[in-house]
Amino acid sequence: MKFKIPILILTLLISRLLFAQDEPEITWDYRSQTFIDFVSKAENTLNLRFFFRDEWVKDIRPGDFPGITSLTGLLDNMFRDKSLFYFIDESGSVVITKNFAVKVPEAPVGGARNFIAPTEYYDSQDKQKLSGNIFVDIGNPADRFKPGNAVITGYIVNRDTREPVAGVTVLVQKLSTGTISNEYGFYTLTLPRGVHQIKYSFIGMKEKEISVNLYSSGEMDMEMNSMLIPLKETVVSAEKNVIFQRYEVGVEKVNITSFKLLPTSMGESDIIKSVLLIPGVQSVGEGSAGFNVRGGSSDQNLILLYGAPVYNSSHFFGFFSAVNSDIIRDVTLYKGGIPGRYGGRISSVLDITSKDGNRREFAGNAGISPITAHLMIEGPIKKDTCTYILTGRTTYSNWVFGLIDNASLKNSRASFYDLNGRITYDLNKNNKIDVSSYLSHDSFRFNSDTVYSYDNNIVALRWRHFFNSRFFSLLSVNNSNYNYNVESQGTPEEGFILSHKVNSTGFKADFNWYQGRNEINYGADVTRYSVLPGSFQPSGDSSLIVGKTIQRERAFETGLYFEDKFVVTDYMSINAGMRFSSFFSVGPGTFYSYDPSYSRSLSTVTDTLNFSPRKIYKTYGGPEFRVSLNFRTSTRSSFKINYNRTRQYLHLLSNTTSISPTDTWKLSDYYLRPQIGDQYAVGFYQMLFRNSIETSVELYYKEIQNMLDFKGGTNLVMAENIEMDLVNVKGKAYGLEFSIRKDEGRVRWSLGYTYARTFLKSIGRFSDEIINKGEWFPANFDKPNDIVATFNFLFSRRFSFSANYTYSTGRPITYPVATYYMGDILLVHYSDRNKYRIPDYMRLDISAKLSGNLRSHKIANPHWIFSVYNLLGRRNVYSIYFKNENRTVNGYKLSVFGQAIPSLSFNFDF
Repeated sequence: MKFKIPILILTLLISRLLFAQDEPEITWDYRSQTFIDFVSKAENTLNLRFFFRDEWVKDIRPGDFPGITSLTGLLDNMFRDKSLFYFIDESGSVVITKNFAVKVPEAPVGGARNFIAPTEYYDSQDKQKLSGNIFVDIGNPADRFKPGNAVITGYIVNRDTREPVAGVTVLVQKLSTGTISNEYGFYTLTLPRGVHQIKYSFIGMKEKEISVNLYSSGEMDMEMNSMLIPLKETVVSAEKNVIFQRYEVGVEKVNITSFKLLPTSMGESDIIKSVLLIPGVQSVGEGSAGFNVRGGSSDQNLILLYGAPVYNSSHFFGFFSAVNSDIIRDVTLYKGGIPGRYGGRISSVLDITSKDGNRREFAGNAGISPITAHLMIEGPIKKDTCTYILTGRTTYSNWVFGLIDNASLKNSRASFYDLNGRITYDLNKNNKIDVSSYLSHDSFRFNSDTVYSYDNNIVALRWRHFFNSRFFSLLSVNNSNYNYNVESQGTPEEGFILSHKVNSTGFKADFNWYQGRNEINYGADVTRYSVLPGSFQPSGDSSLIVGKTIQRERAFETGLYFEDKFVVTDYMSINAGMRFSSFFSVGPGTFYSYDPSYSRSLSTVTDTLNFSPRKIYKTYGGPEFRVSLNFRTSTRSSFKINYNRTRQYLHLLSNTTSISPTDTWKLSDYYLRPQIGDQYAVGFYQMLFRNSIETSVELYYKEIQNMLDFKGGTNLVMAENIEMDLVNVKGKAYGLEFSIRKDEGRVRWSLGYTYARTFLKSIGRFSDEIINKGEWFPANFDKPNDIVATFNFLFSRRFSFSANYTYSTGRPITYPVATYYMGDILLVHYSDRNKYRIPDYMRLDISAKLSGNLRSHKIANPHWIFSVYNLLGRRNVYSIYFKNENRTVNGYKLSVFGQAIPSLSFNFDF
């Protein structure tokens, strides 16, 4: 039916100009009829033909409007407030459509009519030809002279796949007002009543411009067409100003189109590596897992996939992200101005939104690189109703170790795989559910019989319910599990298995209500934690190892939030809200009581505290205020201020600079208090050169309470009573972030500079709890200067070139500064903690992408990607370590890559 509508409309318009006839009259009793029965009777009696979809009219009852004898009068009443429109051809065809209408230049017989436009409306090349002839009527014409504004709401989807499109700019250029669609493709736009030109634009999509006759509030859904990478230089005069209407400072959207043009890491596009190109985001070194945001440690970042936390974000020693880029639809990083719906981390939130799957047809892509291979398939189970998407990725990297001229590396092995699956189902137009799952596994060993392995598992179920066009909810439940194992079986008598597990189950309810200039968000969430800090067990019957298990930790975290985003004036908007979080440690549990006059140790234990199962033995919590103000100083500039407080109840115990697979997660408990972060930020944003270049400057200051540090020589593996080794420290971080970028046309580039400092200060009462005499000292990840530059040159639609340049100050390190003998023993004296720095870091990467020809109807579209990581072959220092050799302390530099790493990968879409 959908393919016949454009031809049918053309026929109707022509016949409308050539013929005329009297309006059909109803001569029978229709009070007990359904709409389908009414249509059958009308077709037989009035010699008409109706065109519509059954699901549009299943709830319509002609009997609700008795006594009407005019067909148009009855249709007008039945379709009012239903977003349905119709047109009656003089040849007897009645066409009904939903959400949009077509007008012809002259008024039809019988008064004003609403007409149908094709779903795709018109392409940009047809715009001038059709301008002035096609409008979309929204609302009741009787309300056209009412005072006040009206609200347009709707959903934006990809026409080819029917997936939601997040981040679409919806703009009324003459009013310099607009909005941006959210992760579900939903948008809301408040406008004066009257005629407006609304423009829909998004990178990688054909621009749409629709004439709207706005009588009163109503709905207008939109389909957008995918397009090849645009090469034509575009100069936009106003639509980029919509970014100034975002409330928060420090919110970054990762452009997926540009992300796919970046140089790859060993042949794989990596979302974490792209996040590192954002000002204010750093890593401690090459190949390290995790990232640091605005002076926060790696464990202070909340990474969400399917709405569930990811506890280990990397594969293969940190060289690959744990999340397969094939399933990513949208990525948002909150460096500051964290919305109230997020809690549990104090530094940042990286929210990864996955694809739903193609709703129209089967599709997919696959690829192979020197050490990895991946496959993605998607398609409809029931067209436009139920879809699936499946992805898989694995490595076959062991052959690389055999090429290395190093005996220990030749005997090493490493591998990983991950799987993603998602099914979405539209129960009806008001209810949608999706079920998602993620599974990953890593395994490696270094020239030994000891095997390290770790696993991530996520299962999530979500239900979206639409109460009406401006009020909807999202209910979700998820489970996230992470565990690692270290297993040694070389000598049966000494064989052991060391393991650690963290499991969380969360339930969350979010509600969104759009009311004029207000967007009200509120909700609640509950998370249950179960953590096994450590288990050390014999690997078999022959092992002489004595088993040991540290007591399991259990807790509940709850959150309740409310926030209101409202537009005060055209140049001022506010997002104000509060999240109240609480944390309950639950028994069973056993803790020591210590003499408060002395530092905690076994010698100062005074008693043992025992708590029974399900007993709440410790409670933490409090309000977390979140406020953001946005002042549009002009149509091309904006000034923003925000403050937010966050709490973190889950901590990563690590005494290494970079995240290690053997690091352990620990809950706040009887002694370990939650970390609390307070961040203040201001930002100024300016568009330059006819809005083709976007610039921003952001300043921030952060204070952190109850950060973790440890006494010298602490061993965190299988550590019981960790409170004996903790050093209570507070932190402060401040910095400046500058960026300038151009992301349209053949030549695209960006330049970002970050000046960031992070300092810690011990606040203990006893000498063994004092670091650096109680003075401020730089954190392990303090890197004051960071420069990132990107460059993309699109030679044609088939060939592109990209480059990244990165420079950063070396991170802090503690050096031995003197040696002395005590008897025959050589002792080493170290400097104050983190007094020195390793050498500065610099790297240049390049990439070239060649796609197949652009002919349509091919079985597959190939893409060749050639990249060189560390083109200059710099021996960037990852770490410096020291050895006592022949009564002399010698220092050595460790580099992860000391040469250029070329790679060639082949991908194809089908």
